[in-house]
Amino acid sequence: MSVITDRSLVRSSAMLEAIRELQQALSCAGGVLVCGEPGSGRSQFARAIHLAGDAACGTSIEQQLRAAMRRIESSGRPFVEFDCSSPNGHERPLFGCDADRTSVHGLDTVTDDSAVHAAFGGTLLLKHITELPGRLQSRLARILRDGEIVVQRQDGPEVLEPVTLRAIATMDPASSDERLVPLLRARLSETIISVPPLRKRRDDIPSLTRHLLADISASLHLPAKSASRQAVQLLCALPWKGNVHELAGLLRMLIVKVPGTVIRQGDVLRNIRLDGGAQTGFIYDGSLREARERFEREYVAFVLAQHDYRMAEAAKALGIQRTNLYRKVRQLSVKRRSADNRRIS
Repeated sequence: MSVITDRSLVRSSAMLEAIRELQQALSCAGGVLVCGEPGSGRSQFARAIHLAGDAACGTSIEQQLRAAMRRIESSGRPFVEFDCSSPNGHERPLFGCDADRTSVHGLDTVTDDSAVHAAFGGTLLLKHITELPGRLQSRLARILRDGEIVVQRQDGPEVLEPVTLRAIATMDPASSDERLVPLLRARLSETIISVPPLRKRRDDIPSLTRHLLADISASLHLPAKSASRQAVQLLCALPWKGNVHELAGLLRMLIVKVPGTVIRQGDVLRNIRLDGGAQTGFIYDGSLREARERFEREYVAFVLAQHDYRMAEAAKALGIQRTNLYRKVRQLSVKRRSADNRRIS
């Protein structure tokens, strides 16, 4: 089961809402539009819908997915991913022919080697749907609307077939809805799932970290590693512009590089970047010293908030004396978050 949609790993309200929307998608057979940032788990949500298939409602999402996974592994229903942002052209790989073709029945025609036909009996995942040209969006919308299509077989005549696929599309929230043809949007948005970025589901990072450490260690055939409390608190404070994908990448690197069985705060600090690189996506102006001070200020503020501004507990979590924490708060001008204006004491 995907780490993204595993309910046992979710604590944040934003992700709980996304899973509720996922459950709505499981209760119907219509199109689904999955909105979220790259790396947030959009494709995993689509695959969860595919795996659930026609699983009976009323059971938990975990039970539905496990039962459906066993059923689909034996039935082999296709899951076809089509990247609409690919620079290599869209019409031929998606429909099998370059130009619109309609039959005597007034229906669109595709070939039997197209992505659309390959998804019959299963799911067609349209990644980055707003990148698909408007003319092709309209063509796809007609196919989904009509429910029937003419298939040109390579080794035989044209045949009329029902459209037996479920269409799921992913879209970046930064993309404008205006880039979606209204008819296609209507077909794809019977259910809309908004997948939150990792920075808006920080409460899930501790459980995600534990799960990913165990899962990645097993996949690499390495002894299982854990993360110290201070290391997890640091992970919770990072911006994660690459979302869960970025977190998994950092943990994989730490599993390989860090000796022993415990990943500590210092190990994380040595392997994150402050230059806007691939690891954490920090973008700071100024000198390296200024960047470190900004990071330290934000991290101290985060740990204080996590411990409800109880200085003794926060100092213990940071691994410093309470008096040193008071000194750092003054030196770094750490301020209480705007939701709570009481003094730090």
